[in-house]
Amino acid sequence: MKSIALLQATRLLLATTVFGSATFLSPLVAHSSEEPSSAIGQRETQKLALADTTNAAVRNVNSLFPAMETRWQEVQQTVQPEILIKRSAEFRMDFPKSRYAQANRKIHAGAQKAFLAQQEAKLTSEAIEEPTGNQAYRDELIQAMRGSKESAYRVAKMYQKGTQGLPKDPHRTEQWMRIAAELGLGKASWEVANIYNRDGQMADAAKFETRAVRDGFVIPPRVPNRNIVGF
Repeated sequence: MKSIALLQATRLLLATTVFGSATFLSPLVAHSSEEPSSAIGQRETQKLALADTTNAAVRNVNSLFPAMETRWQEVQQTVQPEILIKRSAEFRMDFPKSRYAQANRKIHAGAQKAFLAQQEAKLTSEAIEEPTGNQAYRDELIQAMRGSKESAYRVAKMYQKGTQGLPKDPHRTEQWMRIAAELGLGKASWEVANIYNRDGQMADAAKFETRAVRDGFVIPPRVPNRNIVGF
């Protein structure tokens, strides 16, 4: 009997211990299971906020895209360097991180050089956009007004020869040759010097001969004038 009573008492003690421990531990288990859920919730909230910000940025870029393309087309089609300087500067301010940023900086710098050369050559803005010439002339004109010395030289030659839909015009030839020289083309400086030599402007001729050498042009040897007897 004592053995049976002892066995029952042991079973009761074990049952009490087990159920008591489970009851005691249950709040801790519940708390530990709530903590990861809270962290997950915070992460999900952060993800949603980031997604909203990203979507807003994408919508903003998409809304600006048509305006940016229109403005870039205006920059590309502008011929007069004075206006081009202004438009390219405004484009840079309004769209600083556009895919055209590097090309726009190049255009701006070239237009500044062309504008100074235009002033030195005394070529008016009206003369730049004369309604003559074909598309080949127009293409060279646009590049010249972005600082291309070779394009400016080719425009001068068009006026000199009367090609690409342009009339022969010695005055325009001189002006465009002067622009090419101001942009740093040695052979253009040499031709400007020859023009001034013919016109008797010896000081200006000497100045542009010096420029021609400075800019890499090799002056051809001069043949002295002679009186040839017997002819």
